[in-house]
Amino acid sequence: MSFNWAEFLTLAEALLRNPNSPGPEEAALRSAISRAYYAAFCSARNLARDKNGLVLPRGPEVHGVIRDHFETSPDRVRRKIGTDLNRLRDYRNRADYDDVLPGRPISLAQSSVAVARNVLNALNSL
Repeated sequence: MSFNWAEFLTLAEALLRNPNSPGPEEAALRSAISRAYYAAFCSARNLARDKNGLVLPRGPEVHGVIRDHFETSPDRVRRKIGTDLNRLRDYRNRADYDDVLPGRPISLAQSSVAVARNVLNALNSL
């Protein structure tokens, strides 16, 4: 059975609820940001591949291909998914690569989880 990528959002929500367990708070919040992105991205990728027949490249360029697939759609809901994926990717890149996060990490984690939840809800409506 294939993995349900939306479960990463469940993990992100748990990390956000209790960021001091199982480890340091900022590490948990950064992980929540990253997991929220992958919950949304992989769910969108699979829908685009499995229901829309999109042929996916291997490698990091797949992130842009998926984002563009949704952002260039004539459908308003799909365009919003693309915009949200772009925002989540930016948050994830900050969390995974930047030594210092702008503002408070908890704010970025909360925003990431909320946006990812919106993406998953929108994907489920398609």
